[in-house]
Amino acid sequence: MTRATAAPWSRSPGRAARSMRKPGKMPFPGKRTARSPIEGSILTIHPVPVARTGCFINQYFTFGSECCLHFGRRERVFFMTGSDMTGITPSALLLAIVFGLLMAGACLVILGGVGRRTLSREEEPGDLPEAPTASVFIFDEQHLVSLPRDWQALLDSEPQDTSDWTRLRGLLAPRFPGLPEQPEVPGGKSFARLDARPAGDRAVLRLRQSGRNLRLTLCEASPATVVDRHLSVLRTRQLDSLDTVLEDLPIPSWSVDGQGAIVRRNAAYRALESRISGAEELTAPLVRGAEEGGDRPEFTYRVMLDPRGRMPERWLDVSARRNGDGWDCAAQDVTALVKAEVAQRNFVQTLTKTFAQLSTGLAIFDRDRQLILFNPALVDLTALSPEFLTGRPALSQFFDHLRDRQIMPEPKNYASWREQINALVSAAADGRYQETWSLPNGATYRVTGRPHPNGAIAFLFEDITDEIAITRRFRQQLSLSQSVLDAMTDSIVIFDAQGMMSYCNAAYRRMFGLTPEDDLSDISVRDAHDTWSRRAAGAQGLDELMSRVLGRSGRETWHGTARLKDAGEVSCSALPLVSGACMVTFGRGPQALPAPLAERPEQPATDPSEAQAAQ
Repeated sequence: MTRATAAPWSRSPGRAARSMRKPGKMPFPGKRTARSPIEGSILTIHPVPVARTGCFINQYFTFGSECCLHFGRRERVFFMTGSDMTGITPSALLLAIVFGLLMAGACLVILGGVGRRTLSREEEPGDLPEAPTASVFIFDEQHLVSLPRDWQALLDSEPQDTSDWTRLRGLLAPRFPGLPEQPEVPGGKSFARLDARPAGDRAVLRLRQSGRNLRLTLCEASPATVVDRHLSVLRTRQLDSLDTVLEDLPIPSWSVDGQGAIVRRNAAYRALESRISGAEELTAPLVRGAEEGGDRPEFTYRVMLDPRGRMPERWLDVSARRNGDGWDCAAQDVTALVKAEVAQRNFVQTLTKTFAQLSTGLAIFDRDRQLILFNPALVDLTALSPEFLTGRPALSQFFDHLRDRQIMPEPKNYASWREQINALVSAAADGRYQETWSLPNGATYRVTGRPHPNGAIAFLFEDITDEIAITRRFRQQLSLSQSVLDAMTDSIVIFDAQGMMSYCNAAYRRMFGLTPEDDLSDISVRDAHDTWSRRAAGAQGLDELMSRVLGRSGRETWHGTARLKDAGEVSCSALPLVSGACMVTFGRGPQALPAPLAERPEQPATDPSEAQAAQ
């Protein structure tokens, strides 16, 4: 083997020769053979463009049957002759060099064209980072005419009822949000560059428009390693699991992009669409886009699906959460809840109409102690304005206004006013609050507090002024009647229709030893007969008197006599009264008794039982 010799213009022939001795270091792309000017030799030319530099020769050396010309810094042309070059004359070698220069010039012309095309690409906007891996897709309008082989299975996993562009866009758009909806560069341009999202993803997608054709080049920042492939498989399985969960959810779930187009939907949503097929206006509320949410990260709205008689009315609560430029949505069927709310409103309206007819004022406070319901009678009784009541005042404000308008008694101690209100509320919550308010204007209110479900409290305001007046007059009449009977010297006792003592005067108490503390309602006719018998010298007239009181001998006036131990002979009588009552008298002299019932003028009975008893 002949040692490499360097030409006079060679810079480092030794290093070039050493590099040629290393196996695998000298690829020969584009190898061509030609007849060498050296007699008996076949010349093989190997152009190796390494970089775009100048075109002058700076190295020449030979190694065995090889000859190398080095142009510029990184462009070499290798010659391999069919026989050993030992003994070649300088003229023959010069001729070979000239021939090599011609071939190198042709190569440089080709390299120059490639360089100009490369420079033209570099001048385009959106220069790509150095990416060791790239995937190229070519579209003829909506039809995909070329794609990498490893993308075919992924593209086949997309729905087949859409165009090729829609399927590929569904795969790339989540990573490149600005990918256009149609296979064309936006704005009429011929080139566009899209950066991946989020910012940590350094991948780039280039779009080049050429007539009706669109070329997409997806460049990754780094090649996939074993770890990357493992993570990809792991994440794919996780996504498949999540997709299965979302697909099998019993509630409709879907995603929309920034333009409101649905990009994902589960089986429940598709089933909903199938039941309302052909009614686009019904599905329109479910595909609301970003304009519905504004700048809010999430929002909820309620829609009604009315398929015009094909199925019952259906209500849905839709929850939307922002996801980039689009929304992730889920719908919950609230038909039963809406019907319950409607029934509740109708029930409340019915109660309100009923309460409006009541003369009792009603005020209901919720668990937060705010007024939620009142009737017109409350306005009349409390003189509070409807504007104030409709403003849902708090319970403390409500009672403060009552105090200011003197609709409730003045508190004795203003310092403990709040404590009194708290005690009032606590008692009302337990159902123990009931008071009578005597107002400065002479009116009297009965106020009652009652607990209601869910922690609510109801207050009832009842005007009992007339009732109190009647009671007072009745008590005055009773007191007057009591005074008249006590002024009489004869002993008088009255038994009701059941034979129980209801009244006796002072003379009767003195004659038969009764005290004011004795409860008359516990004394029957038989008990009174026993008392009479103990005080009597004999049973003469007393048995007949008891029979008359009990009504066994008819309802007629009876007169008789009886002998008492300490009073001697006394006259006694039984006089029927209204309502089945009977009056018994004991006196020393002739008695002036009222006229019998048959001889008395008729008076209107207070109730049917009194009229029946009078007969």
